[in-house]
Amino acid sequence: MPKYIDYYSVLGVPKTAGESEIKSAYRKLALKHHPDRNQGNKLSESKFKEINEAYEVLSDPQKKKMYDQVGENPQESRQGYPPPGGGYQQRPGGFQYNYQGGQAPGTEQFGDFSDFFQSIFGGAGAQGRSFGDFGGMEEEGPGRSPLDMEAELQLSVEDLFKGGHKQLSFSYRSGRKTETRDLNVKLPKGLRDGATIRLRGQGKTAGGRAGDLYLKISLLPDPRFEIDGDDLVVKVDVPPWDAALGAEISVPSPVGPVTVRLPASSWGGRRMRLPGRGLPRKDGTHGNLYVVISLALPEKLSPQQLELFKKLKDLSA
Repeated sequence: MPKYIDYYSVLGVPKTAGESEIKSAYRKLALKHHPDRNQGNKLSESKFKEINEAYEVLSDPQKKKMYDQVGENPQESRQGYPPPGGGYQQRPGGFQYNYQGGQAPGTEQFGDFSDFFQSIFGGAGAQGRSFGDFGGMEEEGPGRSPLDMEAELQLSVEDLFKGGHKQLSFSYRSGRKTETRDLNVKLPKGLRDGATIRLRGQGKTAGGRAGDLYLKISLLPDPRFEIDGDDLVVKVDVPPWDAALGAEISVPSPVGPVTVRLPASSWGGRRMRLPGRGLPRKDGTHGNLYVVISLALPEKLSPQQLELFKKLKDLSA
């Protein structure tokens, strides 16, 4: 039997984790190990594949239930379950994309899952989504056609600022065939996390009709910025002497570093507003960038610096 894979450990979540916790853990790990950020790194490529497999199982209620019930002894626990590849109620067709164009490492279509995965779900289990997928097909719903498709498109904060176009290469399952299409997607102004881009006529085709492709925007976490509506918040560490005397400080922004004059006698937690440097809006205006000052000492102070701090303490007594 294939070696048991603890998908919860792969994503670093407890077995009691809910949907949002699982998705959040997946996004952070997928961002860290994404092939576009680790080109040529085989270890990250393998990790990215493992992360996607874990998310494939834990994000799907039916697969998750089977996985939890099967436990660490799949062969002994399969009694009462359909054989691999048969009887599994999968979602209609797989969907994958690589938003920078081309097929990234780890996005092989239906067949790049581990032996452990195949031992539980077989080939059918891999048809709900494939590696690199961030959404998948959607059943017909209000105002939707069976030919419509939906996927999650991950964008960075920089993407929201630059706008322009994104190359989109995606494959999906249509009956027994795998269809592949390349698109050049225009990013409209004012995109936010959870927004949807509708690409008319880019869904499945049947009987001379074509459905639409819905791309749901998922904003990648950025360790530099906190997003507050249209505004961005960035924390900047400054030494206490710069805070006391005032200084020119470099502040990160999505379009590159910005030099800001820090007033003298600034305190830790002080907020400075840079108007018009926040997220772009639909009307062409921007939100604000807020700079939060954090006082930070060097890891090791020199004897002279320590002596000066002692004198400052004595003067302040």
